[in-house]
Amino acid sequence: MRIRGLQIYLGVFFALLIGLFSLPLKTDQVEAAAIVSPADVLKAAPEGLDLHDYFEKPDTYSGSSIKDSATLVNKGDKTPTDLYEMTTGTDQLGSIWGKMTDSGNADYNSFDVTKDQTFSMWMYFSGTEGASSDGMAFVIQNDDKGINAISTYNQNQFFNSVRTPKTGESIGVWGGNGSGSSNMIINTTDLAAGAIQKSIAVEFDSYMNTTIPDLSSGKDDDFDAAVDSSNSRQVRGPHIAWNYPADSDTYKYNNTGFYAYYQMNHNNPIPDTYLAIDDMVKGVPKDSWHHVTIKYTAPESGSTTAHLQYIFDDKDTDGSVKKYREWDQRGDGADNMTHKIIDIDISKLNLTKGQTKVRWGITSSSETPTINAVIFQSLPALANVSVPTNLYDKTQERNILDANRYPSQDYNVNNGDQLRFDYNLNYDSGMMGTGDITTKINLPKHVDFTADSDGNIGEVVDSNGTQKIKATDLNSDGTISLTLKSLDSSNPNVEIHLNGKADIGDNTTASSTDVDPAHISYEGSHYTGDAMTPEFTINPVTDTLKIANTDDLNKTVKLGNSASMNGTISYDKGSKFGSDSVTVHTKVDGVQQDDATLSVDSTATTADYALKYDADTLGVGTHTVEVYVSDSKHVVSNHITYNVTVEDKKLILTSDNETSYTISPEDTILFTGSISYDDGTDLDSSNTYISYIVNGKTVLQGKPMFNGSDHSVYNYSYKLSASILNSGKNTLTITVVDGDGRTSHVDITINVTTKVLTLESNKSYRFQTTNQSNEEKLIRRSGDWDLKVTSAKTPWSLTAQSTALMNSTTHLPIMGTMIYRNGLNQSSLQDNPVLIYSDDNVSNDTVVTDVTKNWTDDTGILLSVQPDASAGSYTGEINWTLTDSIDTTN
Repeated sequence: MRIRGLQIYLGVFFALLIGLFSLPLKTDQVEAAAIVSPADVLKAAPEGLDLHDYFEKPDTYSGSSIKDSATLVNKGDKTPTDLYEMTTGTDQLGSIWGKMTDSGNADYNSFDVTKDQTFSMWMYFSGTEGASSDGMAFVIQNDDKGINAISTYNQNQFFNSVRTPKTGESIGVWGGNGSGSSNMIINTTDLAAGAIQKSIAVEFDSYMNTTIPDLSSGKDDDFDAAVDSSNSRQVRGPHIAWNYPADSDTYKYNNTGFYAYYQMNHNNPIPDTYLAIDDMVKGVPKDSWHHVTIKYTAPESGSTTAHLQYIFDDKDTDGSVKKYREWDQRGDGADNMTHKIIDIDISKLNLTKGQTKVRWGITSSSETPTINAVIFQSLPALANVSVPTNLYDKTQERNILDANRYPSQDYNVNNGDQLRFDYNLNYDSGMMGTGDITTKINLPKHVDFTADSDGNIGEVVDSNGTQKIKATDLNSDGTISLTLKSLDSSNPNVEIHLNGKADIGDNTTASSTDVDPAHISYEGSHYTGDAMTPEFTINPVTDTLKIANTDDLNKTVKLGNSASMNGTISYDKGSKFGSDSVTVHTKVDGVQQDDATLSVDSTATTADYALKYDADTLGVGTHTVEVYVSDSKHVVSNHITYNVTVEDKKLILTSDNETSYTISPEDTILFTGSISYDDGTDLDSSNTYISYIVNGKTVLQGKPMFNGSDHSVYNYSYKLSASILNSGKNTLTITVVDGDGRTSHVDITINVTTKVLTLESNKSYRFQTTNQSNEEKLIRRSGDWDLKVTSAKTPWSLTAQSTALMNSTTHLPIMGTMIYRNGLNQSSLQDNPVLIYSDDNVSNDTVVTDVTKNWTDDTGILLSVQPDASAGSYTGEINWTLTDSIDTTN
């Protein structure tokens, strides 16, 4: 406690002296040489998004009088694109945060911790190295203060400790400590309490803070002096690094004996980054802009470990992506040193149960007259899009990796190779679509994009279909301009394919030629981005590799055997192989197989190949085996195709029975037969099974019976009782399967019949409504007169007799009667039963007869009405009689 008391007393004393006699430290370091005008830098700003209302900020930080200096500058005379000036002068503090929800309370520009995201932006730090301050930070935060979250310093106001937002080494996000005279913090926990809470930050620190408080300056300004395990400083010069601002382990406590001061641990730092303009680029305004890419990879399910990657200066201001080896980056996993994967723990965000979205944004501070500005090229919450490119050598049938990124890989193609350049756009997530994307493709040099026979050089493929790219779409400056449909959840992937041929001229005079990456730009209302084609090398071809067949191109083999394919390999001009092996490529039925290495004499000019394929591997059927070879320089030969037919022996089940039976419920049938192979080979009964399947259900399974003498033929026997069958049609399937899956079967139809006789009739038949008349009328039926007889194993006849139709009001009978008319004959149903239909055909099958099917409007049952019949509604009954005999009385 004595040390703490001494720190407080001396801190106040020396702060007064410094206030009277010292000048600001950073101001003393401003260079006298002229630098580019910030106004010119803003006018030279690269392309970015229109920012609309995607961000929000406080006017004044809550609980203080400190204003948020961040200002949205819309495109116009001052700048060609929307941007945020985070600071514009001395002692300023600024922050902007993605708007979590829109005016309708829907998700908007938030940060979803469950989704992979890529942020693309341009940053500007005015001034020169050593004078520009203090930088900017990319922050992901879940602070309870929301948009008012900002770093605070502990200051003594009238001997009370007060947390107040203030500029300086914290860059608006880290914990702050203030000057020695007002210092009340003596541990890293209290220091971290002044940071943005529940946060993760990547700082772009434009000023090295390495001043320890002393008698001449009690100011704690030593954040960047921390050393690593080898006692070397973690950072040098302006730098980029990350950490957890609210974590006490982020900071180191130090003590001079009079003053406490703090240093910051810098994770995965990129040192000596020229954030502010330096002598080498003075006078070039556009070079003051630095492109920054930040990639976030979400945790796997159940984990809180995400991955972070940040890249600095990966693009030129024209949008072209710099070569991979020129990037300053950390976290891509290319090695275990400077490029090792960066793990971040999102539990530091202290998410509530079910919470997946937090804020993200930019903070900044300036203690000297500095403009810190940022332009956004992509906002993943709105439209998170990735734009990979690929080069596929169709001749060599392989992907060609980027020579710049993978220098140890084989990135060589041969003159004349058919190439396909793939430009892919993938909509990974977002709250809205990208808008239609204006695309400009700069074509790679030394590639001939001559059209095919249909005049096409490529195609665009998306959810709406395929659109051909014509040779006429080529501009005179070697570019292609396309407008792509908006990417969104309904159109998440767009593929652009361009077809060309490697062309470095005549092989006899050409030399190996490196092809530089070519730039592609994408610009939509909610996404802008850039990509580059892979860098590769085209080599001249001095001789043509060829193969010749010395075998039969058409082969037939049985299972258990193999098919051989033989030929020779040589060069057209008799060149030597020049290496000790060639690669043999094969495709079976169009499917690429594993390559094989064939040893050759490097000094020889010819070699033989001999391939062998097992018939069992190919399987039964006719197959194509396509063969070609390539040498160590990826020169590819012609293709030879062999046709191989693999034949299998057939399993045969022979039945001794008829194919159809009609039986009664009490009957049984014995089914017998034999099983064999068509080639007469022995049958392995231990792995052969016979099944008896009735109406799709297996009722018995067993093994075939040995006949006592010949193992090539086995027998079967099965007695079937009709008691397990359904009435009517049944199907018995006898199936045999051997151990190799060969199968054979027979189907037998069994009809089980019993006497069936039923009638289906309607309960509410009707006649048409008619007007009263002084003439006799015949009234037709109305509606559906359903009348069906179901029968089996019996003749039958159907009669009908009706009651009088009675008036529902007067209860008097109608003047008329229902009749049955058949041709010219008609009978009254009211007098006696009338034969309506009969069937003397005795069928073993169940038959459904539609009695009224052939009735016309003027035949069948009708209503005969006398003149002047009383008006009204009438009802009556028809009595149907169905008998299992033929009625001969009608």
